[in-house]
Amino acid sequence: MSSPLLRVVVVNSHAQTRAVIRETLAAAMPSVAVVGEYHDVTEATQTMSGSRPDVVILEIPSAGAEAATPTLGLETLVRRLPDSAIVATSSNGAAEFVLQALRAGAMEFVREPIEPAELAAALDKLTRLRGRHVQRQPGRVLAVFSAKGGLGATTLAVNVGVCCAGLATTKRSLLVELDTRQSDIMTFLDLHPRYSILDVFESMDRIDESLLQGLMVKHASGLWVLPGPARIERAHLDGDQVHAGIAMLREHFDHVVLDLRHDVDPATVAALEAADTVLFVTSLNVSALRSGAAALAAFRHLGLDLKKVKVVVMRDGTGEDVTVKHARETLGLPVYWKTPSEYGPVVASINNGRPVVTDAPRSKFARSVRELAELLVNGRAVGPSATYRPVSRLAAAWPIKHLSRA
Repeated sequence: MSSPLLRVVVVNSHAQTRAVIRETLAAAMPSVAVVGEYHDVTEATQTMSGSRPDVVILEIPSAGAEAATPTLGLETLVRRLPDSAIVATSSNGAAEFVLQALRAGAMEFVREPIEPAELAAALDKLTRLRGRHVQRQPGRVLAVFSAKGGLGATTLAVNVGVCCAGLATTKRSLLVELDTRQSDIMTFLDLHPRYSILDVFESMDRIDESLLQGLMVKHASGLWVLPGPARIERAHLDGDQVHAGIAMLREHFDHVVLDLRHDVDPATVAALEAADTVLFVTSLNVSALRSGAAALAAFRHLGLDLKKVKVVVMRDGTGEDVTVKHARETLGLPVYWKTPSEYGPVVASINNGRPVVTDAPRSKFARSVRELAELLVNGRAVGPSATYRPVSRLAAAWPIKHLSRA
């Protein structure tokens, strides 16, 4: 397995010094990517919006006006980037000056002019002290899949994504439309992006934090979005591309929601394998359940871990001919969640290009999706829910009565 990518930001007033740092990192640590270079702390804090590097290599001035408060910029970055390790550099190597930098929050100090071996040793020591490469925990990946169109998978993915962004206010959430056909998410969220998933997945060999952010669009809810193309494209995503792309995205985002194609093709299979949780969307009608059963049979044949597959019944209560009991027997899995049938608010929100959870926040559907998102993000629902009932181990053996009760 390759080493995880270490994202580094360099803040130094000298272009030549920045070049030395960049060349040193490229030669000594191939798993390092310089994701930003800035002249000073002010430029860094203004430009580095949303970016959370693993390491910041920061110049501390020893001359000029800033030398009167040399560690002020360091203290600013420590507050702004509490999870980032800061390596201080300066031409002032006096013991008291170095101690002041360390007290202000620097984890290592390197004297300027920078010696490549000294910088590499400092980074190596820093990573060894932490026991692994300095990085935040990889993000959680949630895949939303339905075996056929028209069941509400994109509606669920969009609204769960918006809820994740709202629940995790200190973290970043991303919605990905893993499809090369014309984007639905652009319609659902009234977005007009210049780029699509093809631009990101075809640029992975040169992607960095700033380029990645430039290829995405941010919704008003705070949710980052990587949509499918604006028109149908001939290009196809292969399994290796998807595996690598998802691994890269989870390094940059805390919550990644994937809206998958309805086909069990190599790209979809790769996404299902990479996901931590799969919301398997179905509906209480014969056509949906037959398609779902066929898809789950394919999952089993491919060796997909069905423990992470959670069945979500959309539009519950639309009729009595097909029940939750039929769904459970046909699919061979318990029902994890049910959303109520509420045609008016859902269709109106799609026509308005707004998520249901913000367009009709008091609707039953919006409340149900918020509770589902809370359960997925924090492991618990917001409060008592008519749509979600935890299933005990004993009840799981005979789940039909438990899940179909009034």
